[in-house]
Amino acid sequence: MPRIQPLKGILYNPKKTDISNVVAPPYDVISPEMQDVLYRKSDYNIVRLILGKEEPGDSDKKNKYTRARQYMHAWLERGILEEDKTEAIYVYSQEYSYGGRKKTSVGFLARMEIEDPRKSKVLPHEYTFLKPKQDRLNLIRQVRANLSPIFTLFSYDEGIGAILKSCLKAKPDLETEQDGVRHKLWRLSDKNAIGKIQEFMLDKEIYIADGHHRYEVAVSYRDEMHIKEDPDSIQPYDYVMMYFSPLDEEGLTILSTHRLVKNIYMDTDEFLKRLDTYFYVKKCASLKELFKEMGAVKNNEYAFGIYPKGKPFYFLKLKDEAILDEVIKEDKSREWKRLDVSILHGVIFDHILNLRKKIQDEDNIIYTRDADYAKEEMDKGKYEAAFFLNPTKVKQVRDIARIGDRMPHKSTYFYPKLLSGLVINKIS
Repeated sequence: MPRIQPLKGILYNPKKTDISNVVAPPYDVISPEMQDVLYRKSDYNIVRLILGKEEPGDSDKKNKYTRARQYMHAWLERGILEEDKTEAIYVYSQEYSYGGRKKTSVGFLARMEIEDPRKSKVLPHEYTFLKPKQDRLNLIRQVRANLSPIFTLFSYDEGIGAILKSCLKAKPDLETEQDGVRHKLWRLSDKNAIGKIQEFMLDKEIYIADGHHRYEVAVSYRDEMHIKEDPDSIQPYDYVMMYFSPLDEEGLTILSTHRLVKNIYMDTDEFLKRLDTYFYVKKCASLKELFKEMGAVKNNEYAFGIYPKGKPFYFLKLKDEAILDEVIKEDKSREWKRLDVSILHGVIFDHILNLRKKIQDEDNIIYTRDADYAKEEMDKGKYEAAFFLNPTKVKQVRDIARIGDRMPHKSTYFYPKLLSGLVINKIS
């Protein structure tokens, strides 16, 4: 059962920093260009901790991870970062516009006791990879802190909702606008309210939306420290900082992640002929027209967009979902086989194009949420084809996680991203 605890968060000191200049997106969405921008924003930007630059002469004893530790210790000593004196749960809202609508997402930051993975009610929905996990493990060994929250979802609870909404009436303790999203943070230190949240959360299933690698690293680090220290009581590293967001909240948005493929041989005419066996194929005059067609499909229909090299746009709609159990060979659930991304990979990439091994090499596939960027790259002749998807639904994330399946890589992109640097959780 999820055991929630408040924490004495480490926050930037507003008397010594401008919060707008020191926060950053999660490390895994920061490009090299964005990293440079964040470095220039402030000498104290959190990017120096979550995604430090490599330098000439780096070694096992001197590297971006050890520098992150040194920065953090120095910032604490100088009062750039300060630990709160009182334990709190941190209510966090994000206000933004999407699709012509104003939306607000509200959740809370707290510590959660790490559970036995075999019995845990913390349910993932995506696979993880060794390289990013090793990177995050190297970092946490040095800084001994959760620098960014893991983004999770739970079934909406009116009791929790009422507590969170009451906090929003007060002036936020922290507020900043980043890339069109207004982020607000409130400290909730009332023990009675915290106790109610803890009680309400005990029977909840927790679905990881973002931060699968960091959660698995938190488990690994906890296990590593248990072997090293053999503690006889609960320790700070037995907890991990999470952001808990109501699953049924209208403020949640999942964006599509489109695919660009290269280094493959594709006879486009033959490809289109084979597509006709499984899909209704319609030529579209523009990207706008393509997305209009994709956006009009019903809940029980499966559709894609394709922009092959040297060809116009094509809208595809699956003719008969019965073929999915026949064509998709993975031993997966019915729900998994009916994900758009599973159909794209299983029917188009694997069955029609025989690209399974090629796609496994990440040098041959680029992921992007920007459809216009994908079109521009195709028009430059840099790729063989672009494949456009509709967004995964929040309900599908819940259902796949509950079944115990994992979605294909880059199936979901929750928007907006949580900021790193709002609250840090010390684990030693």
